[in-house]
Amino acid sequence: RLEESLGVKLFLRDGRRVVLTAAGRMLADRCEELFADSEKIIRAVQSCAVGVRHFNIGGTLTAGGYVLPALIAAFMRENEHYSLDLKVANTRRIEDALTARKLDVAMVEGPFEPNYFLSEPYFEDELVPVFSPGACPPEFSLARYIESGRRLILRETGSGTRYYFDRFLQAQGMPPPDLSSIQEVNSFDALKLFVRQGFGITVISRLAIRDELAAGLLQCGRFAEGPILRKLNFIYLPDQNLKFAEKFIAFCRK
Repeated sequence: RLEESLGVKLFLRDGRRVVLTAAGRMLADRCEELFADSEKIIRAVQSCAVGVRHFNIGGTLTAGGYVLPALIAAFMRENEHYSLDLKVANTRRIEDALTARKLDVAMVEGPFEPNYFLSEPYFEDELVPVFSPGACPPEFSLARYIESGRRLILRETGSGTRYYFDRFLQAQGMPPPDLSSIQEVNSFDALKLFVRQGFGITVISRLAIRDELAAGLLQCGRFAEGPILRKLNFIYLPDQNLKFAEKFIAFCRK
């Protein structure tokens, strides 16, 4: 019916297999935006009926798991007529959700497109080597650890944490670890459990291991090559609920 209505071929059919044409892909992308808009309209109307304003906040795994929940809770306590939902994903998916207008503002620790998003730096975060108690000295060489072929348990490619780790290797002139010595994990909980079992070391934000450090379940140290630093940034679109984004960011700074 869509093809007949538009007079355009949207699907390529090969027996049981059906794929989208270029026009079909464009229509699917636009429909995602329309469906997101329609959901927001429905939520806005329902929220208006009960005097509540609804917005969607995005966060990458460190920001969304360990920084934003307390900020959102504090904001909602102070602004009772606001309802904020939180979506947690890696940087690429958060950018996609912002672009599709599914989020109003997000906090990310990975690189983002500065020419497309407005941004505000929030604070500087340090990534530290983390290991099971006694598995490593307080300070050790990452280069020697990699040369020895010992295991690294890392976040997946596309995450902010992995981006800054890989960039640190390049800045230090270190070759990338052998793939056989890397285990990729896209969950902080699973990653920390692997490390607790003595399976290898990881490199993550100290924010993500506060409870485990306090309980003595994990230890963190420093690399002899120096610190791995990054900034957590708020990003948002200039035409997407700009007043709310600025209000929320200002509250978080306060």
